[in-house]
Amino acid sequence: MQIRKLKFTTHFLFLLLAITAFSSVNAQTIKSKFHLDNNLSLFGALTLNNQSVNDAGITAPLNYLYNTVNNNVFKPGYSGGFRYDGIYDQKHFYSVSVAINRVSAGTLYKNKYSQAPFVDDFTHFKADNQFTTLNVAAHYKMLLPVNDMRRYKFYAVAGPSLDYKISTISAEHLINGAGNRTYINGDLGAEFDNKGYYVLYAHYKLGTNLFSSSVPTTLNRFELGMSIKVKDLF
Repeated sequence: MQIRKLKFTTHFLFLLLAITAFSSVNAQTIKSKFHLDNNLSLFGALTLNNQSVNDAGITAPLNYLYNTVNNNVFKPGYSGGFRYDGIYDQKHFYSVSVAINRVSAGTLYKNKYSQAPFVDDFTHFKADNQFTTLNVAAHYKMLLPVNDMRRYKFYAVAGPSLDYKISTISAEHLINGAGNRTYINGDLGAEFDNKGYYVLYAHYKLGTNLFSSSVPTTLNRFELGMSIKVKDLF
């Protein structure tokens, strides 16, 4: 268990260092090309992930013992990327972001089959529970009348996001027509802005397959993270 935690922490720190190095080289180029002001931020987050799978649409020649693949828990992953915060018409706050997510998910299989007394409970399908996605999000930020808003700002956040799997899909997903790479998410969350120095946030994403699939999957994700403006880092 300690080795797993150390490995996870090492991967997360490596991701943040890689993004920081990239932004150091390219921050000025990004600003000059897209004429961005000082609201471009770098962010990183720890994530907790769980997926539910409905394999009722297939009958596979290979079956898996239910208790060996079913693990209905939230497992840790990580996320990092860039976001831009703006104001529309001087009163509507919003953010758009691009991130890379490394997902490690617990899996709930909704269907359980049995051929007692010959075979224990089984499922027709084994879902990929580790994968990488590219995420694009657009959020509306509602400023909450909490505390002294000249110093600290609290926001309620909502909006859509899209996840696209950029890692390799297993052969079983391709054979069974379950290789749906795209998830559409509904996002809800809260954010705390400390005088513009940094933002702490907690987001919840509920995602489902964007396109039809023989094995529909729902992906639940909690994100706990922090963003810092690029201008304050370099």
